[in-house]
Amino acid sequence: MSSRPLAVAFFALTFASCFLASSVVAQSAPSTPPAPRAITVDDVFEIRDVRDPQITEDGKWVAYTVSTSSLKEDKTETRIWMATTSGGDPIVMTAEKVSSSHPRWSPDGQYLAFLSKRNEGKTQVWLLNRMGGEAQKLTDAIQDVDDFAWSPDSKRLVLILRDPTPQELLDAKNKDKDKPGSNDGDKD
Repeated sequence: MSSRPLAVAFFALTFASCFLASSVVAQSAPSTPPAPRAITVDDVFEIRDVRDPQITEDGKWVAYTVSTSSLKEDKTETRIWMATTSGGDPIVMTAEKVSSSHPRWSPDGQYLAFLSKRNEGKTQVWLLNRMGGEAQKLTDAIQDVDDFAWSPDSKRLVLILRDPTPQELLDAKNKDKDKPGSNDGDKD
């Protein structure tokens, strides 16, 4: 049996128990409690949704997503963060104003691939070196990439794609026609 599911479960339990322990300590500290007040809409938009923890094979790093909602902009943004499992400050891995999700470590732990829709394009697979740097676009499918998985040797990905719509096929054909050196623009 693989130790990876156990590591993910252990991380989730550790995270939950630390959160509960800090809540209990905060509640048991002798201080004057603040006056009760009603929860406001602004309070709801301060909530951070943490999901999808992914631990490297060596158990030293965890990547996860943090989603925030903006009332002013009427949108939700998801960013990918990384932290060592031994503690320390988390590191944001993806840019602001661009949602990214589904972080997956390469089996060798060197790279972090994720899904993102950037530049008003389709959702594609992007790649980050764990040591830092700009994300590189790995795929250029004419339709959204729904899911992916790494090969055991960290050299390839398998993609899950749905069939493209007729409009996506037409857009891809027109995009190819506009490329320099294309002979399709000469045909009519």
